[in-house]
Amino acid sequence: MCRLLGWASSRPTSLLDLLGEEDLDAFTELSCKHADGWGLARSTRRGVEVRKAPDAARSSAEFAQRARYGSADLGMAHLRWATLGLDVRTANTHPFGTRRIAFAHNGSINPPESLDPLLTRRARRQRTGDTDSERFFLAVLSRMQEGATPGDALAGTVAEIAATRSFTSLNCLLLTRDALYAVSRVNTGAVLEFPEGPDYYDLRYRVTDDAVVVASSGWGRDWAELANGDLLVVQRGTLAVSVSSIEDVAAAA
Repeated sequence: MCRLLGWASSRPTSLLDLLGEEDLDAFTELSCKHADGWGLARSTRRGVEVRKAPDAARSSAEFAQRARYGSADLGMAHLRWATLGLDVRTANTHPFGTRRIAFAHNGSINPPESLDPLLTRRARRQRTGDTDSERFFLAVLSRMQEGATPGDALAGTVAEIAATRSFTSLNCLLLTRDALYAVSRVNTGAVLEFPEGPDYYDLRYRVTDDAVVVASSGWGRDWAELANGDLLVVQRGTLAVSVSSIEDVAAAA
């Protein structure tokens, strides 16, 4: 299980400037429990850049430096709490990505190997770790490699996993050069597996004149909730926001 944070802003901004001291501290303190890795991704002119490490954000000088002084108008952050007995190492740390996209997940899909049939041969060769989350990412990437748009690939993958695999949550963020995508898809029937109650998997967003922020529950205030089964898309630059049903997007693709 993990904590997610994604943003799109009208100008490059640091996490400190985006959230303020109090909310940045509150988010970072979640790594007391979610202490198995941190990662940051940002979209730049050269592509999508990822920095991550398998340690706790609250004790990481690099995370503090990047959160306070690094800037981007489109980015994401992830705090990992390892599940399913998976190793704490860089290869298993989110976000996963290429120079085109980055991806972070909160939840579990069990067993991880059940996702392998969704991967193209090319995508299977790109796997470096052993998590369900990386396979989830590679399943999305597989659809993109076959020509799907990022939104269609994400919605189609989520819909297929939800219909055919055992999972707690498929909540995730996908970052491209042009947009931020957020998925809320929770298996409410798996409530007994939730570590802190069903609201642990709430995914929320906040829209202001200067930024759109998407985040997991547990900190912050003045948020709107993304409904279970919805896909939120924020366009870079314009900050245009759209919310659609994942099933509708997948069916139309």
